[in-house]
Amino acid sequence: MTDHALLDADGRPTTLFALTRGRLAVVAFVYTTCIEVTGCPLSLAVLHRLDRAIAADAELGRRVVLVTISFDPERDTPARMAVMRSFHAPASDWRFATTRDEAQLQSLLAEFDQPVAKLRFADGAWSGLFRHVLKVFLLDGQSQVRNVYSVGLLDATLVLNDLRTLLLESVRAAELH
Repeated sequence: MTDHALLDADGRPTTLFALTRGRLAVVAFVYTTCIEVTGCPLSLAVLHRLDRAIAADAELGRRVVLVTISFDPERDTPARMAVMRSFHAPASDWRFATTRDEAQLQSLLAEFDQPVAKLRFADGAWSGLFRHVLKVFLLDGQSQVRNVYSVGLLDATLVLNDLRTLLLESVRAAELH
C-alpha cells in the first residue's frame, strides 16, 4: 500500500498514513448522500458500533483508528465530512476525510480496488448517485489489507474479533524479536 493525499474534516491536508500512523485501521469508502440501505448507511452504522466498542476497550482504543473516506469530493467537502463527524460524535479515534479532487480520489480507489461509477441518465447527465460495491477494509500496522468486508460479512462483532486477532499477532511477533 502506498500513501495517498487526503483532506481531513477540518480542511487540512493529510495523508492516509498520517491518519493511520502504524495502527490497525478500519477504512470505509462512502458518499454521504447514498440512499442504498445495504451501502454507505450500513457501513457507517457498523463503524458507529465499532467506534463505541473500541472506545470501551483500552487496548483497542490505543491501537485502532477508524477512517471514513468519501468518494464524492465534489459534494462531500471537508465541511460536509465535519457534519458527518459531529453526527456520529466519535468516542474513539474515528477520522473523516475526503480528497481534494477526482485525480487524487482515483489513485486511492484503484489501490484499494474499490470500483465506483457515476450513474447517468440516458442523456448522459449525472443522476447524483453512484454505483459501488460496499467494501470496508481492515489494515494492519504496516498498512496491508488483511480483510475486506462486504454486505454479507460486514458485522461489528466479526470486525472486532479480527482486530483482536491482529493485536495478538502483533504481540506475538514482538515477543519473537
